[in-house]
Amino acid sequence: MKVLVFGGSGQVGSELKRIIALNDSVRFVDRLEADFTKPEMIERLTEDFQPTHIINAVGYTAVDQAELEESLALSVNAEAVKVIASCATRLDAMLIHYSTDYVFDGSSSRPYEENDVPNPLGVYGKSKLLGEVHIKEAGCRYMILRTSWVISATGKNFIKTILKLAKDKDQLTVVNDQIGAPTSAKLIARVTWELIQKDAQNLLSSGVYHLCSSGEASWFDVAVHAINRVINAGVLLACDSNKVAPITTLEYLARATRPLNSRLNSNKLERLLAAHMPHWTAGVDGTIDELIEKGFLK
Repeated sequence: MKVLVFGGSGQVGSELKRIIALNDSVRFVDRLEADFTKPEMIERLTEDFQPTHIINAVGYTAVDQAELEESLALSVNAEAVKVIASCATRLDAMLIHYSTDYVFDGSSSRPYEENDVPNPLGVYGKSKLLGEVHIKEAGCRYMILRTSWVISATGKNFIKTILKLAKDKDQLTVVNDQIGAPTSAKLIARVTWELIQKDAQNLLSSGVYHLCSSGEASWFDVAVHAINRVINAGVLLACDSNKVAPITTLEYLARATRPLNSRLNSNKLERLLAAHMPHWTAGVDGTIDELIEKGFLK
């Protein structure tokens, strides 16, 4: 088994490095080695390494900026993915690719299931959906893992942003009408590695799976929980949870339209793994504990 990981320095890639033993059978590739706007680099790396499994943890995730950089978002999230899928087909490698709740419009009254019809609202979601389409059309073996609200102690994410703001500002406003579940990069990495082990035993079939923490919350709920967790750990913040005010998505005035319902139903994946997804608070708490340990809020 040989595993090639694109996006080795991102949130999920960094967590994968923690759990996959580094040896000649595993290669992590960062953005300098594989520029996703240059498909020839992807092809050369893949041909040279000859992987049995490819993990694509690269993504253009700047949701608002994507509205201004559509061609770049499509290049990274769709066209580069098409090249990876073609390489996977040629090598008969299993491709594990991460997608997003943004492929849906958020109008459903229940958590989205894998067979629900996508209807992305903005450029980011459209580019990710097109990447999914390219994978399916390539004819390779694949697992598309849709996830949501990814958090970790590395990279850019909501938890790090809100805690930095709470450290410096005495009042905050946070959106209260977008509902989902923060999902830790650590959970995503762990599940990915379990799936690769299963595929090595010929226990996997190609398909789309939702990988998301259990439970649900608004961004406001997550912010309040995170701030309380930090204060209870003895860290001084300028803003306590009583000074966090809820606002609507319309009041937030973002460039890109967000889905109000980002809930994903992970039952299909839970059946495959014979395990339940942990509650979102577990991932948030673990991320915060790691940030405190690293001195993020000093």
